[in-house]
Amino acid sequence: MRRLTVLLTLLACLAAPAATQGGGSSVSLAQLQLPGSSVEPQLRALEALVAEVAQRTSIATTLRARPVNISGRDHFDHPLMLLPTAAPLPALELETGTALATWLRLGGTLFLDWQGGAADLEAFRTSLDQFVATSIPGGRLERVSRASVLYRSFYRLDYASGRVRLVDDVYGVMVDGRYVLVVSFNDMLSAAERTADGAYRFEMVPGGERQREDAVRFLVNVVAYTLCLDYKDDKVHLDYLKSKRNWQLPGDDQ
Repeated sequence: MRRLTVLLTLLACLAAPAATQGGGSSVSLAQLQLPGSSVEPQLRALEALVAEVAQRTSIATTLRARPVNISGRDHFDHPLMLLPTAAPLPALELETGTALATWLRLGGTLFLDWQGGAADLEAFRTSLDQFVATSIPGGRLERVSRASVLYRSFYRLDYASGRVRLVDDVYGVMVDGRYVLVVSFNDMLSAAERTADGAYRFEMVPGGERQREDAVRFLVNVVAYTLCLDYKDDKVHLDYLKSKRNWQLPGDDQ
């Protein structure tokens, strides 16, 4: 079933924009709710991101978002879940860690978005190490290379942005050749969030609207990466990027 869902979504990614108006597989976003966490659902931000994906890509979307509790089975309906947090992560009970590990192993991807600013960053990093140890046994959190397909699954980007710019990289844990966990330290979701009247809710510091656009583009890349896997990591696509866009991968000869 997972392979079929990925195949259907991959076809949607490559289809003409008009194809998204018809039937077929569609994507909605979910916010992971962890036991012991005080994080409130941020569905307005997720729905704004879904709207951006619908507007910018050919991925068929459902313009709604919902919180998902890992203790149930609803998370298996979502290949991508997002977890924004402004506080260190709670310690996972064995049952919760096992459920999350199973979902990740079967094809799920978790995007973790730090929103707490610089003051509590080290405490968050400490809790993140424990989170990885519990939910991805044997996994290693490391900086995602800017040559990774995450930086070009839909848009070509040179750095990771957000509402702020604390860390210009994302970090991740790779399992079987794909990132099952992607971590932003820049509050990316707030860059997409809008008020009820459609205006952006937060200002971008320090880079203004250019920074916002880069952050939204990275979020779109995360969705495309999760659903389309690494179809843009093949040799034909890399040759196209380098010949048609005059672009070199880091490490290429100058």
